[in-house]
Amino acid sequence: MTHAPRHATTYSLVVDDEETAREGAQALAARGHALVRVAPAPGSAWRIDSLDEGPYPDDDEDWWTSAEERAVSELTEDLGGTVRRSMALPETARRFFPDGEPICDLTIGQVRDARLTALSSEPARAPRPIIVHDLGNPEPSGGPTGERITLQGLEDIDWASLTGAYGPADEIPDILRGLAANDEGWDEAMEVYFSSVVHQDTCYSCTPETIRFLVQVARAPQLTPEYRVELLAHLTYIATIDPVPVTEKADADESATCQAVIDQVPALLALWPDASATVRAWLIVLAAQRPETGLLPEFRDLRSRVEGASPALDLALALVSGDDEGVLEMTMAAASWDEEVPPLLEAPLPLRSRHLTLLTHLALTELTPAN
Repeated sequence: MTHAPRHATTYSLVVDDEETAREGAQALAARGHALVRVAPAPGSAWRIDSLDEGPYPDDDEDWWTSAEERAVSELTEDLGGTVRRSMALPETARRFFPDGEPICDLTIGQVRDARLTALSSEPARAPRPIIVHDLGNPEPSGGPTGERITLQGLEDIDWASLTGAYGPADEIPDILRGLAANDEGWDEAMEVYFSSVVHQDTCYSCTPETIRFLVQVARAPQLTPEYRVELLAHLTYIATIDPVPVTEKADADESATCQAVIDQVPALLALWPDASATVRAWLIVLAAQRPETGLLPEFRDLRSRVEGASPALDLALALVSGDDEGVLEMTMAAASWDEEVPPLLEAPLPLRSRHLTLLTHLALTELTPAN
């Protein structure tokens, strides 16, 4: 049974010339986009605007919207252009649709056959693995004790000579001390860190210098267990901000920061003997960043004791062990049930970088609290 999505998607493409614009507009109309217009853009460029109102093969709106977005992105690349998209209620999208020469203006009923034909090459979402383990929801501790963690070497760095998101980095020691306080101010300190030190995937000259102190906090025995898990998850994310360390060309703040995390993986793995199952799961994920580890038997033993499906742990183990065939099988499987995976696999990055980014995505989905 077909389904009309609640929100319509407006695509705006910019291409080099009128001929290319008309070619792209006809392609979008053939895909069943109900409203398509072309118009000159600044300079000699041309704009294509199109509206996808559905229908979709079923009510899995996120899946089919993502599938169409990939198709339009591929078309845009073929046309040598750029694309942006927005979503709104259909009546709102039509009301504010950009002016231009109409290529088509049809109803959802009139485009039904073309729309479904265009999407027929895309399989429906495969069943998502059912996660039955509780690694993402460990038993709560008694809460923060406020037992402060001493940061060794914090005063040895000339922070004022470095920069953060808002200028000189002389406030960074206080941010790190806020995390080391190990108290109720943790969330605020972490929020400030991800504003001043790492900001929307951007790093600064101070950022790589902070990693050793985050690791000191993560390794401190007195750290509140929930904070340790959160910090390991953040370090996993930071390690994949930039793909350059994989290609051994670390020459920017982002790549230097990622390399700093990778260099600290052995120190983090020292947590293993006394770590909880959840911490150990995150250590396996981090170990994939630096697979020359001697803990593979221990990693496999943990996986054998984790009940049921675990896409994150399985992919991490495949990456750690160099099982390229297993990695391919697992990434393709994830792409069949998670609409966020195909764009990660299609990103213009080295293959290993794409796999590590996908691993981080799976781990954040599986190994963090559902709320």
